[in-house]
Amino acid sequence: MNAKKMLAQLKRELWENRVGFIWAPLVLSGLLFVVAMWVVLENITIHGENNIPVSASSPGAMVLMTLIYQVASSAVYLISFAIVIAVYAHSSLFADRKSREILFWRSMPVSETVNVLTKLAMILILMPLIVFLGALIGGLLFALFLAVLNPALHEFGAALRELYVSVELLMSSFIVVMLLLPLIAWSLFCSAFARRSPVTISLAVPLGLWIVDSIAQRYLEINLLFKDALRAYAQLTSTTAKKMMADSQTSLFDIDLLSRADIPVVSVALLFSAVMIGVTIWLRNNRYEI
Repeated sequence: MNAKKMLAQLKRELWENRVGFIWAPLVLSGLLFVVAMWVVLENITIHGENNIPVSASSPGAMVLMTLIYQVASSAVYLISFAIVIAVYAHSSLFADRKSREILFWRSMPVSETVNVLTKLAMILILMPLIVFLGALIGGLLFALFLAVLNPALHEFGAALRELYVSVELLMSSFIVVMLLLPLIAWSLFCSAFARRSPVTISLAVPLGLWIVDSIAQRYLEINLLFKDALRAYAQLTSTTAKKMMADSQTSLFDIDLLSRADIPVVSVALLFSAVMIGVTIWLRNNRYEI
């Protein structure tokens, strides 16, 4: 598949899901910016041993406020990022089957393999980039707003350096989506498989397997390994999250992060993800009716 077709596929996904991928980040950015401006204009207070009122004209205030804004926007974006991914992964393949649009798209010269991988790329690559650009542009506009209130070039330059938080957010986003890859692949599978509610299958099947495994272990002394696998996966995500919180500059290429990873757990998670994506593609090619 050439670059033009891939670009067309991505544009199609953006157009069909513009509420989650375009309008939601824009609305969040706007609301956060308005709230931040209101807080600055009303002045803020640093609470320590003494309450120190800080206005935009206070020494170092521009840097502090820009950093606070970047951290707050990063937290908001990551939360919204997770919600958009969950909704998109569960609905993207189910919606065009329900509306019969799949019959039109199947007539186009694009394979279902490319369709599924394009949706995966939207989650793994494009969404982190959108979040990064939103946080970066929002932080820059906020720094410019502060510069209007306090036109000190050295303060403005120092404030701009705090925009590195956006880059850290991008690295964190890539780590998050890689950690969530098994869940994303499972959600896409449920979206391609479900006849009524992908979310119901997505939640009910793991819950049912957990209950069956618990009963088998307790009464039959048989370990089905499902609970152990989930615990190992939860431990992997927890360990990585703690590493990310301890070192904000963690990236996918962090040798220390990779060395701490449980290789068998990572291997099983990647294998599970690959199998789910493979089965999803098969379903799209062989069973696409509701």
